[in-house]
Amino acid sequence: MNSTTPALVLLTAFSLAGSILPAQTAPAAPPPDIVVSGFEAFGGRSENASWVLAEEIAKAFPKEVRAVQVPVVWGAPQTAIDGTKPLPQVWIAFGEGTSELQIETLAHNVRGRYPDNHGTKPATPDIVKDSAAELHQTAKVEGLAEALTQAGFPTHVSQNAGRYICEEMLYSLLHAQKQHPDALRLVLFIHVPPLTPAVKGTAAKGGATATKPKVDAAWLQAFGRQLFTSLRQQGLLAEASDRKR
Repeated sequence: MNSTTPALVLLTAFSLAGSILPAQTAPAAPPPDIVVSGFEAFGGRSENASWVLAEEIAKAFPKEVRAVQVPVVWGAPQTAIDGTKPLPQVWIAFGEGTSELQIETLAHNVRGRYPDNHGTKPATPDIVKDSAAELHQTAKVEGLAEALTQAGFPTHVSQNAGRYICEEMLYSLLHAQKQHPDALRLVLFIHVPPLTPAVKGTAAKGGATATKPKVDAAWLQAFGRQLFTSLRQQGLLAEASDRKR
């Protein structure tokens, strides 16, 4: 055996040991901590602006946001919340059907007697059994509505969520927030116009009415980006994040 043999044996041993050690994998990235949800199409339309908006936001902020589509079916909002694990810090739900942007701040524990996408009316009159008759938005959203309006997206605060699946979504989220206050820290529900050629125009400088924009994917994406900008400017996203720490 010459002088190089021990060194070769040692190198071979290290090589074999390395081949049987488990590969080091990078830690899994945490899931996005903001959920945006929209509804499937209903009312004979082929698309729902709320889901288009949710998808556009998720594409614009892929590391922060995950999108969840909710069926237009009684009971589906709670099923969607239960199926989203872990619960996010922030859940922003969108619904379609108003002529302008509305931030809904009041949810009643009452279902309207309307058929859903399955043609079925609600099996029970209340959304959550033995729960409060009303739940209110806890975040201060008046400044958010004003900021969005000033940015060119006319928005107002509303207390009429519609007694359909939209109101059920808001009530279910606010109820979940009460049950899990350390997890689900910010809940918003915003009604958006359907995908049509026009939305209410904004007041331009000097009091003139601006041209009504076309409500399409590009307009919805622009609104989504402005929404996140305004949420940060108003401290709503920062507040949810800080409270988690």
